[in-house]
Amino acid sequence: MIIYCEECGFKNTIDETRIKGPDPQIPCEKCGDFLRFYGLKAKAIQSSPRSHKAMVRSCLVLKYGKVVVLVNETNARVEIGRQKSNDIQVVKNRVSRTHALIEYKNGKYYLTDQSSNGTYLIMEGRKGVTVKKEEVLLTAKGVIGPGYKVDLKSPEGIHFFFEQTP
Repeated sequence: MIIYCEECGFKNTIDETRIKGPDPQIPCEKCGDFLRFYGLKAKAIQSSPRSHKAMVRSCLVLKYGKVVVLVNETNARVEIGRQKSNDIQVVKNRVSRTHALIEYKNGKYYLTDQSSNGTYLIMEGRKGVTVKKEEVLLTAKGVIGPGYKVDLKSPEGIHFFFEQTP
């Protein structure tokens, strides 16, 4: 599992067997700050009732222009890319035919890059990173740039956020 440090933005590769109990104390490999594991139900850090409530997510909403796609148990895989057959079609030079996947697995949401140019990812409260041929856990709302850099307000990015559904 890949977890980005909230303090320094470093990409940490964590063996999931190390995540034990309600408050795992796993330090960042670069700065030593303890990593936060949002959205890991029984394994999540529970600092307050408000933050615990925010971690319970039932749906991931993806927005690109006028296109809105939900990722959940019933629609567990969304394809992003240049081809018309993708759930979210992004027609730009640096976007691969099937560029990236968003998947719901075991109650968590993942971004997997399958492209030549990488996928830029920025989540609220964190530094942006380029994901290349790997899977990343989505832990906070943010923006995806398939093959190009985006920021949190970028109109050309794929915006995503978590939403409770009844």
